[in-house]
Parts: sequence; structure tokens; C-alpha cells
Amino acid sequence: MVPKNSCAFVLAAASCLIFALAPVVTSNAADSAISVWQGVYTKAQAARGQLAYIAACASCHGVALQGDSDIPELIGNSFLKRWTDRPIGTLFAFTESQMPVGRPRSLGAPGYADVIAYILAANGFPDGQQELPAVGSVLDKIVIDKKK
Repeated sequence: MVPKNSCAFVLAAASCLIFALAPVVTSNAADSAISVWQGVYTKAQAARGQLAYIAACASCHGVALQGDSDIPELIGNSFLKRWTDRPIGTLFAFTESQMPVGRPRSLGAPGYADVIAYILAANGFPDGQQELPAVGSVLDKIVIDKKK
């Protein structure tokens, strides 16, 4: 039988260890983050995304991504306010599971990645040499952040 005091000691020690390691875990995650300013999509992907956007998204969000009083903008300060400091994986998961309204997942994962590439391009984030992948675990490492 284990004395009650030793159980309390073990729990206290484990709690201290968790809190002591928390900054290490956070800093390692931050170190592995990729910024959208590093060019995370290609021009060709954004062009495909524009075509998919026009076909599936523009009827609600507008041809110029401007939204309206009930539909969120996908460009400019409103978009940036909502998504800055968040991973693209969160945007991807939301878009894939909710859009288009009544037809979620209808574009296929590569189609959603293309549309997000177009949205990034429209918001002035630079293109790069590799396409934005359609893999949530990779997208979770890419952060929409303010220009430094």
C-alpha cells in the first residue's frame, strides 16, 4: 500500500515537470512554424484556385472575394483579422468541412488547397516554388502572420 503523502508528492512533481517543459514544447513548435511570407504556394496553383473559386465560391463571397454583410470577406483587413496568427491548417479544415454551403468536401482536398492558394495570392502573400499541400498536418505548420 502506498502512503497518501507519496501519491500527493508524485502528482505535485508531475505537475511541476509539465509546467517546466511547457515553454520548451511551445518554443519547439514555434521554431518549426513556416510563415506564409516564405512563399507556400505556386502561381500555377493560385491560378487553378481562382478558377475553382469562381466556380464554387464567388456566388457567395463575390468575384473580388469581398463578401457582403452576411458573408465574410476573404481579402483585406477583415480576412487578416480573423486568420492572422493561425495556421493554414485551421483555415483548410474549416473551408473543407463547411464550404461551399450545402456541399462541403465537394472540391476534394487538392481543390481546397488550390482555393486557399488563390486567397493567399489575393491577399498579397508571395508565391514560392512548391505547391501548398492538401495535408492538414503539414498545413498546421504554416502560419498566416503579419509581415515582419
